[in-house]
Amino acid sequence: MSQDVQRANFHARLRWVGAPLMLSALVLFCYAAFRFMIGGSGWTVAFAVFGTALSLASFGANHDATMAYAFAGRGDGLPANIRDELEEELERDRDGVLGVVATPKIGMVMPALALLVQVWVAWRLFGGPA
Repeated sequence: MSQDVQRANFHARLRWVGAPLMLSALVLFCYAAFRFMIGGSGWTVAFAVFGTALSLASFGANHDATMAYAFAGRGDGLPANIRDELEEELERDRDGVLGVVATPKIGMVMPALALLVQVWVAWRLFGGPA
């Protein structure tokens, strides 16, 4: 298995960290908005929106890395699920797949940053100053 295929597998798994991050971010945003309506901080709402956006971006960055590495390693024994996904993406937006540049470091940092922002928002909502 080539290094590109290994990286595609890694980022394919890592992108799904964005789903629970998105769910928790939406819950925090809704509660922050509620608290704002009864006198809470607008900054907490703004950071909750930021955490939600970072959660979505963590999925996107890792999806792009997956597709870039899958395209580079398409002849080296890609797993069937990633190969099928790559074929779908190529049919839908061939130029987009061919033009994407893998950013693996951003893909690895984005979920951690989203989690840190969410922890800070939760601290503001449940344990720290409003």
